[in-house]
Amino acid sequence: MKKVFLVLTLTLFSIQAYAGSCPDGSDPVRSISADGTYFVYNCGKNNNEQKSSPSNSLITEINPVNHSGWKQLSNTMTGLSSHNFQYLNDSPKSRRGNHYQRFELRDGDCGSYTDWDDCANDRQRVEFTASPLPPVGKQCMAFSIMLDDSFVTMDSSPTALGQIQQKGGPKGFMEGFKSQPGVLMFHAQEGYYDFDWLYLHGSRTDIKQTDLKFRLLSLDEMKGKWTDISFCLDFAKNNMSLWVNGKIKFNINQPPTGLHLPESIFFKYGIYQSFVTKYKQKYNLDTPIQIVYYDEIRRGSSVEEVDFNINPNLKAID
Repeated sequence: MKKVFLVLTLTLFSIQAYAGSCPDGSDPVRSISADGTYFVYNCGKNNNEQKSSPSNSLITEINPVNHSGWKQLSNTMTGLSSHNFQYLNDSPKSRRGNHYQRFELRDGDCGSYTDWDDCANDRQRVEFTASPLPPVGKQCMAFSIMLDDSFVTMDSSPTALGQIQQKGGPKGFMEGFKSQPGVLMFHAQEGYYDFDWLYLHGSRTDIKQTDLKFRLLSLDEMKGKWTDISFCLDFAKNNMSLWVNGKIKFNINQPPTGLHLPESIFFKYGIYQSFVTKYKQKYNLDTPIQIVYYDEIRRGSSVEEVDFNINPNLKAID
């Protein structure tokens, strides 16, 4: 019964927004995942072609958003494959409830949005964006994350596992590539999971970015075990606070975006690798396979609305 409800809910989202999004100008064809819990949009002439060409996967929408504060979680990047994402039903392994999400990134897994190309900008990623985009104000968010036992870092090419980006904010360049700087990132690097605050200053059209790192915990502590992250950004009071497994880690009385305010912010999660050629040139190797799991993606106006360690009455998200 739950699967039927999820599929019916998903039909409320119109395909019109994606009309003509295929390389040949045609509309993507919508199909339902094997377990009936999310939609996959493919470019191709028929179902047989779609099944034989997973690299044509265009848009994936999932809707495990009951009690979450979000309306939709989606990936709109073209060029990714079926191995990049799975929405799994396995209550013993999930953080809470029945379902959780599996992300996998392999060498060469880069794609593009309508206005951005990871392949051309030395990036690789599979990420979901949570919507709607929250306005600038007080926003609290949370997610649970678990690393696969096989997870290894690429220290010369840091891996982002969760980030807050901005819309209508300043722009610039980073190491010769176009950059749309974010607000904060959670990085796996040098054996640790770090909270990176991206302090933005300078001109809005030639932004300068100062990275300030705050260490959260070692990656070994996150392998095969769920870690709960929650944080609040208060633009009115110029404050950022962060909790790990229900315990406050940082309380920073500074403006979350530095000197420049965006129109809105948005949360992205998955696996995102930057400047991957640094790793390949240094070690003469392909980038390693990285597998990461997520669950309990939430948004609210207070930490009590998003962190079930602090408020155990919060219902599980499925």
